[in-house]
Amino acid sequence: MRQNLLYTFLLFFSLLFVVQPMEAKKKQKNKYELKRENASNLPLIEPDPITYKAKPDSKLRIAEQPRLMGGGRGYRVGNWVHGIDVSHYQGRIEWRTVASNPEVGYVFLKASEGGNITDETYEYNLREARRAGLKVGSYHFFRANTSAELQFRNFMSMVKVKSQDLLPIIDVEVTNGVSESTFHARLEQLLKLVTQEFGRKPIIYTGKNFYNKHFHGGRYRDYKFMIACYTIDEPVLNGNDDFVMWQYSQTGRVRGIRGNVDQSRFVGRHTLREIQF
Repeated sequence: MRQNLLYTFLLFFSLLFVVQPMEAKKKQKNKYELKRENASNLPLIEPDPITYKAKPDSKLRIAEQPRLMGGGRGYRVGNWVHGIDVSHYQGRIEWRTVASNPEVGYVFLKASEGGNITDETYEYNLREARRAGLKVGSYHFFRANTSAELQFRNFMSMVKVKSQDLLPIIDVEVTNGVSESTFHARLEQLLKLVTQEFGRKPIIYTGKNFYNKHFHGGRYRDYKFMIACYTIDEPVLNGNDDFVMWQYSQTGRVRGIRGNVDQSRFVGRHTLREIQF
């Protein structure tokens, strides 16, 4: 009797120690599967599209690029103020090193894209770039297949007006397959919402070819433009339309940033003062 009880007792505890780990493994497995299920419901973050926005007539040779690597000339290389724009593609940036470069006069940071994508490096870049003493602005990548209201809310979820030194930029590179009328209606609505929030009109960034196809004609004459065109010579727009800044390179090199970075400068009579917020 006692022996049977002992065997029963040992069997019970052996089963207890075997079953519990198995149940724990099941719970761990379910937890992992739940994570995968949740992850599948998250929005897919795709890189900015590769477009022909700045297709060069001829390549800008390294020797002809301004050397944004330090020096004593201030941030005027030639007769113009130069700057950069960055996003998560540049990874973690050493902003004190960038700011020690007297030839970097301003920086634009990607904040958001479309209706639900935000840049994971934005908050760090904004905090550290301003702490290092740089003039900072923010930009939103426009998606024409998404409502203006949704894009505006996404942009403003990241950007606080009081934390900005420069006017915001709306980056317009693609139509996402919508009609021309829908493209303009949504863009104009977004520009209007941003203007109401900031009290001043934002800058529009686009490529030379995209500008000539979609913007030439005076519809946006009251807006300042940054034009991307990776050529040796300063771009000329249809009708000799005016623009404020020229993004002349996407392969710039600046100490404190690993890899390539977009570089731009002011053109003609335009100065940094015009876009300071």
